[in-house]
Parts: sequence; structure tokens; C-alpha cells
Amino acid sequence: MKLLLLSGGSGKRLWPLSNDINSKQFIRLLDDGQGAKQSMIERVFSQLSDMKLDQDAFILTNALQRDAIVYQIGTDANIITEPSRRDTFPAIVLGASYLNEQRIDPDETVLVMPVDAYVDLRFFEYFPQVNEAVQASDDALHLIGVTPLHPTSKYGYIVPNEMAQISSVRLFQEKPVVDVAERLIEQGALWNCGIFACKLHRLLDELTERNLPTTYSELTSRYDDLEKTSFDYAVVEHTESVFVHRYDGDWKDLGTWNTLTEEMTSTTHGQVELFESTNTHVINELNLPLIGVGLEDMIVAANADGILVSTKEATPQLKDYLASSDDYPKFKWKRWGQSEVIHHETLEDGNHSMTRRMLVQAGKELSYHYHEETDTIWTVLQGTASVTLDGRSFEVKPTDVISIRRGVAHTLKAHEDVVLIEVQYSNNQTIDDTRPVPPSLDQKH
Repeated sequence: MKLLLLSGGSGKRLWPLSNDINSKQFIRLLDDGQGAKQSMIERVFSQLSDMKLDQDAFILTNALQRDAIVYQIGTDANIITEPSRRDTFPAIVLGASYLNEQRIDPDETVLVMPVDAYVDLRFFEYFPQVNEAVQASDDALHLIGVTPLHPTSKYGYIVPNEMAQISSVRLFQEKPVVDVAERLIEQGALWNCGIFACKLHRLLDELTERNLPTTYSELTSRYDDLEKTSFDYAVVEHTESVFVHRYDGDWKDLGTWNTLTEEMTSTTHGQVELFESTNTHVINELNLPLIGVGLEDMIVAANADGILVSTKEATPQLKDYLASSDDYPKFKWKRWGQSEVIHHETLEDGNHSMTRRMLVQAGKELSYHYHEETDTIWTVLQGTASVTLDGRSFEVKPTDVISIRRGVAHTLKAHEDVVLIEVQYSNNQTIDDTRPVPPSLDQKH
């Protein structure tokens, strides 16, 4: 059995901590059981490792999130990159084409799930049962449905034909109002947790029916020919043979602030003091003190991208208020560490400046690159490293300042964890004009 884990999303429901690059699955607010914080994706991969499933897991993501995955999961993670960000149907069949190119048996079971599912280990113990059921039927789709704890409009519902452990599906209902959800639960409906399984060839057939290639190398060049739609709408709702497996354990989608804070072991994070407050969580990633007084049923979240102050009840609608927001994300996970924009300004002469704090982990290295229209200054605050400018390498230490003119190829390799301040000065409004070095310069490096 192979697992395809979906990692994407715009990240707006957990704004300001999440964005297009740093989506909800990368936010480190969950307790790892050892006194440190972990993200949703780190938690899931730890569970997959415990169940000996991690080597058969493949993460489907877009190029913007690849660095975050490498940073948090490591370079051994199997990552399948989308050529462009689309919906779940294109992503899933792209993953199938990748497995096909790796010569995976077309009769192999493929189980698809979100990378940020919040479950306990018992959930993964259901997977062998699902695998066995898939192998017993050729074209059927098998879903996992969760016994509802209460009626809610946050989740979709699956109504089975029977109350048995495994049942054929009578109908699907996408996020009904609470009154409808109550009636569905009376009919034995289950929460749809977005997990399904089938044989690999069942997914490849979807490509063949659309006259599209079934190998990753060919499909990537025609990826935009795939309809931008969900897998549920494109496939599941039009499949006759669909079964659901009933799961009676804990499952939760931590996609909004009110659900995520339910799983936080502390009501505060960062430089926060709370007084005379009840059922309130405050997350502060700014290097400033934050004091809350007399707050009730509130969520306060602050970082370089913005500040949110909201009742917990209202947070599920946050995405609607941010529909037109396209601000450049200030914080980014990188494969070598992390970076955060701490100042961005348009100067009186029309030029632009950007200052960011960068953490480069020991043994990690920036890509060898140059900027067409940007001059750069690095000031080392912590750690030692080797810096290469146009093929010439030298050592740097705290308080060293390195000036990098536009057009000059450069990189840095950290001997130990390095903290530096980077100031960029440019006549380019986007100020992000990074270019890979030509092969001739790369050979020098």
C-alpha cells in the first residue's frame, strides 16, 4: 500500500500565522510530548514512522511549500511537486502518474489523505483493513468515515446504507447547516474525513479517459489541461461502487483557530501575559510583549504578517474576510532554515529596501545564486560559515559584514547555526529577483 498525502491550501483560516507558503500544517503549536512544539505535518509523520508507513508515503505539494516540508520532515521525504497549484483532482492523479513512473504495480492500493489529519495511532491501524477491502474489489473506492461527536456544519457527511463496519454509500452531503446535520446523524451519517483508497490503475484510468499521459514526466507538461476541481466532485460522486469504513475513534480537522486551540496544551505562546481572562488563547511571534486583560472566548494571534483579534466563534469565517488579501508573506520556512522580513520600505527616490532575519542551520547551504537588480548586505550575528562570492570563498564570523553587488553570484554554508541580517536595496518593486547561477559560475563554486 502506498500513501499519497495532500499538502496544500491557501492558509487563510489560521491567518496571520499561516499563508500560501507557511500553511496550517507547518505551524508549530502542538505539544510533541517532550516539552517542545511540533507542527501537524511533523506529528503525522512521527505517527507514520511509528506504524512503519513513512517510507511508503509520498507528499503531494506545490513548489512554494517544498522547502518547508524538507526543513520539517527532512531530505528523505518522498515529495511530488505540482507544476502549478490546482485542486485535489489534478494533484491526486498527478501523484498516481508519479507512482506509475516508479513502476508501482497497477493493482497496488493507493490511500489518499490530508497531511494534517489530527488523529491518534489507532486511526492508522484501520489502514490494513482498508487495504484488504480494496484488494478484494477492482474498481471500487473505499472511504473512511468518522462517527460524529455532534452535529456541525464544518464537515461533510457520508450516509451509509447500513450501520455495519463497512457499508456501501447512499449519499454525500457537503457541509450542511446544523439542522440538516442532525437529521443526517439520525440516519447514521459519518463525518467525511477526506480519506479514500483504491487500486492505482483506478486513478490512472481517469487520465486515460481524458486522453492524458499516465507518467509524471509527461503529465507535468500538460498539467494545466486537467480540470481544476476536487476529487470528490470529479470522481467520488460519479462512482457507483463506493464503500465507507466506520471509525469510532478521535478525529479532528484543526483548520480553524477555534479547533486548533482546543489541542494546545497552553493558552499562551511567546511573550504573553494574560490576566482575568477565560477561554482565551494568545499566540505572539513578535519580539514584543503582549498583555491581555479581561478577555473572554477570544483568540489573539500576532506575527510579522499581521495581528488577529477575534472571538473563537467567528474564526471559521476568517477566510472570507481575507479573500482579497495578497500580501507578500513575511515568514518562510526554507530547506536551509527560515527567513523573516522585518522591514520593507519604498524610498523617496523610488528604490526599495527589504531587511530580513535569516537562520541557516548548521551544515545547510543557500543555493548559489545572484540578483539582477538588487544589492545585498549580510551582517553575521551568530555562528560561523563559509561565504562564496563569484567563486572566491572565505570564512565569516559574528560582526562580519559582507557586501554583495548585483550580478555577483553568492552562497553561504553554515558550520554551525548562523543568524544574519540581510539588507536588500533594489530598483525592482518586487525586490525578489533571485536567479540561479549559469553553469560556468556553478562550476567555479
